[in-house]
Formats: sequence, C-alpha cells, structure tokens
Amino acid sequence: MRAGAARPLDRSAAGGYAPPLSVSLPACLENGRDDRLRALLHALFVTTARFEDVRGAFARRIGATGPQYTILAAIAERQHDAGVGIRALADHLHVAPSHITTEVNKLVALGLVEKRANPADGRGVLARLTRAGETALDRLGPFRREINDILFAGLSRAEFQAVARLFERFVLNTERALDRIGIEERARARHGHG
Repeated sequence: MRAGAARPLDRSAAGGYAPPLSVSLPACLENGRDDRLRALLHALFVTTARFEDVRGAFARRIGATGPQYTILAAIAERQHDAGVGIRALADHLHVAPSHITTEVNKLVALGLVEKRANPADGRGVLARLTRAGETALDRLGPFRREINDILFAGLSRAEFQAVARLFERFVLNTERALDRIGIEERARARHGHG
C-alpha cells in the first residue's frame, strides 16, 4: 500500500457493512475515511438544488426560465456596445452553442433580446438586450442584490475569494469527470452493458 493511501475498513470492527471509499486522494480523507467528502458532496448537491431554486425565482420575475435568465444575465455582462456572439456565450457559460442558440431565440420571442448579423462574421449573430430586457434586469436588480447578500452573508473577503477559486477549479474538474464518464458509458454500450 502506498504512503498516504487509505486503508480498507475492517468491517467487523466497524460494526457491519461500510461502503468502499469514494475517493483515494489523501487530501480528501481523514484518518483513512471519506466521511467528510461524502458530507461535502451532499452539501454541494443540496446547495446546487437551492441555487437552482433561487435562479428560478429570478427567472420568474422576468417571465423566463432559469436557463434563459442565466443567458440574459450573461448577455448583459458581455454585450458591450456591439453585442455578444453565440460561441462566446457558450464558452462563458460552459454549455453547447446549440443550447445558447435555442434559448436566445426564445428570449428574442419574449422581446428581451435582439439578434443582428455579426459584421466580423457573415454567418454569425450578435445578441444584445432590448430595452425591455434591460428594464427587466433593472427591475430585478434590488431583489437579486438582496438575495445574493443573504446567500453570501458571513463570508470574509478572503473566504469569498477562496470559494470563487475553488468553484473555478470545480468547473474544470467536473468537465474532466464528465469526459471520463462519457468514455466509460460509450465503452459499456459497445460491450452491451448499457
């Protein structure tokens, strides 16, 4: 067994069945156990669901869905004077360009976004908020600030910066994990273990 590796639990001493370790990284283990990691993952799942509910509340206030709200806010942040391209939005939000195209079209139908040809690329389009889109976000602003103040209450500046860095890393690590899962699932499907 390599140094720092987790030792398997002695099930008879532990009082019955213990699931296999869910991680082997020494930084994520305490006394060879993964209890803290499993608690953290549960907290992340609960927090993610609650953040989805918060996003849904913001979206309902502007007559949109959660994903549409996220895209509308991203357009507002990145449109500058000319607008923002679909690929740039997709890269920023870590989603497929086809998803952005579909949702931007819905936002256009809602009157919150307009599209125009990208002068730098005859095939591409630039999205920007309409006056109605700007008004919707302006009206949402005070409520969004209040809720975000509640969500991040009690964090010091250093803690906030640490959380921001950790989640930037999680975005990359979750992408790598999903790539690995995709490889495994395709291999299982090829071998009939679907």
